[in-house]
Amino acid sequence: MWTQERMMSVHSEGDSMETIYVVQGFKAGKRGRTEAMTPLSFKTEAEARRRAVRLSETCLGVIAFAQAANPETGDYADPIMLESIGDVPDMQ
Repeated sequence: MWTQERMMSVHSEGDSMETIYVVQGFKAGKRGRTEAMTPLSFKTEAEARRRAVRLSETCLGVIAFAQAANPETGDYADPIMLESIGDVPDMQ
């Protein structure tokens, strides 16, 4: 997993990597399975954290993570977990 320091160095190397912030909610699905909801993307870490907390009030569980990415080339670094609230699937 990449640290925030590593993400910053990747971003500053001029390889057009940018940090994206994603919030993923989870709900109870059929037969007791946990189902992922549509992921939400944010421009800042603060926005993602606020939405994760708000979403956790109505979802089974929520995660928020940051990820260095270059959508043009399809290059993505390992995500960095920002928040994990409630019942979320094991991500390992």
